[in-house]
Amino acid sequence: MSPKTFVVLSILTVVALGAAVLAPGLNQGYQPAAGAGDRVFPKLIDRANDVAAVVIEHAKGRITLIKNDDGWTMNERDGYNARQVRVQRTILGLAQLRFWEPKTRNKEKFDKLELQNLDAKDAKSKVIKLFDEGGVVLVDLIVGKRRPSLPGTTTGGVYIRKPDSDQTWLAAGITDVTEDMKNWLERKILNIGFSRVKNIVIRHPDGETINISKPTGKAEVFKIDNMPPGKKLISPVELGSAGRALNNFQLDDVRKDEIPFDAAITITTDFTTFDGLSIKTMVAKQDGAHWLKIQATGTAGDASIKADAITARTKGWAFKISDYAASNLTMRFKNLVEDAKAGS
Repeated sequence: MSPKTFVVLSILTVVALGAAVLAPGLNQGYQPAAGAGDRVFPKLIDRANDVAAVVIEHAKGRITLIKNDDGWTMNERDGYNARQVRVQRTILGLAQLRFWEPKTRNKEKFDKLELQNLDAKDAKSKVIKLFDEGGVVLVDLIVGKRRPSLPGTTTGGVYIRKPDSDQTWLAAGITDVTEDMKNWLERKILNIGFSRVKNIVIRHPDGETINISKPTGKAEVFKIDNMPPGKKLISPVELGSAGRALNNFQLDDVRKDEIPFDAAITITTDFTTFDGLSIKTMVAKQDGAHWLKIQATGTAGDASIKADAITARTKGWAFKISDYAASNLTMRFKNLVEDAKAGS
């Protein structure tokens, strides 16, 4: 997304959020506390495009998101791409966050709002910081419990405290400070739809090979081309899972491709599409998790362009994937076929 587009999005989002927060207004006769309704970070709306780093700290670690010429990346994952829209929405949410109601100044009650300092025992708070390119702090905020329903708003609220103050507040608005690292990563690796897949070859290190294909893109089922003698397909559903294996294919984690896969435990699967794209996946189980590497090639034209785009995203990386995703790439005959009865 270009800076110009981000500016437009910023304005539109802020207008929408502002309307959502203040739409019903305060009840007549109610006298709000000093500062209630003010933006928590009034200067941020004009400096949203200047944010060069977002840091989220919690009791178990931190997430560091850095902006470069190509967008946002995550330091803790070797500079892998972050979810651009999520980062931008987080910045805009902070820009529109408003003080709503002052709460306790008693430190002994901070834990109930999850607003303790991070070094406190069993702290559940998060700290979010925004920096500009020169390292100047634009935002430094302790974020606590969410308040999903907040009368007078359509956004709900969140408990907050600035680190240099004991005053806690209920703020109106949306603040995303999830500590789940994968939710900040760009998780989608590939998106090869079922109709595009022409054939699949699964190769196990013990020599077992399964050839799967369908005749046209409109065909709804795959067949096993090298069916073992005396066997029949249990159900076409499992083969369909293989054909959908790369549809909206997502990672659970990512690392630089610096640890070689042991050939003795690596399962290779080759996908070929009707438009000439070839995808090779290599899956190995390491430290109790399934890790994946990808290679892509194209015969010519659009297929080559698509292959180059996939290579640009995946070359040099190893991806942790779910057990379910791995199972669709590592099928065995024993799970696909059964003895064929006479006359069947």
